[in-house]
Amino acid sequence: MSVDRLAIREGLACELVRPAAGTTISRLKLQDVLSPKGKFIVEHWREGALIGTYDAPNLITNEGKNALLNVMFHAATQITTWYLLLIDGAGSPTPAAADTYAQIDGTNGWDEWHDYDEATRPEWTEGASSSQTVTNASPVVFTISASGSVYGLALVGGGTTPSTKSDAAGGGTLWNGAAFSSGTVTVADNDQLKVTYSVSA
Repeated sequence: MSVDRLAIREGLACELVRPAAGTTISRLKLQDVLSPKGKFIVEHWREGALIGTYDAPNLITNEGKNALLNVMFHAATQITTWYLLLIDGAGSPTPAAADTYAQIDGTNGWDEWHDYDEATRPEWTEGASSSQTVTNASPVVFTISASGSVYGLALVGGGTTPSTKSDAAGGGTLWNGAAFSSGTVTVADNDQLKVTYSVSA
């Protein structure tokens, strides 16, 4: 899956016209591009040994892009706490830009993986931005409770109960969806997936 980019461009143009013997035009153009992009890095541990490291570049949903723009430019309420979820590898998962929080385990092209020991979706413990990047300094841990396959990850927040597994109500926001670059990952009971997510602009 390719990295999705949200490109926000600013432009400045200056035109000087001298109508005397002909016209002289001077133009100054400045352009700055804001292109948020993110990636999950996942360490796969089994019986105390690291057995794999996987990356998953994210696809930012239209819902996520709208949330970002509305907070910055339309006085929308900021989402202050975000949670990670796992995407089930069963069937043929197909994250898409049109996916929404309200359709988790619904009409989105994928279902949430629930088989881990943690009682809720774990919080993404992000720090302050540095060098135009936000990340979590300590990995977020999923302790797997059943064998199966995991396709990728997503980040959610807002609404009434975004930490609840399978929650799809209450006006939450689905920021992204991501597939492992190396393909679906097979997991077993008591495996641990240690997740770092970074988003930069």
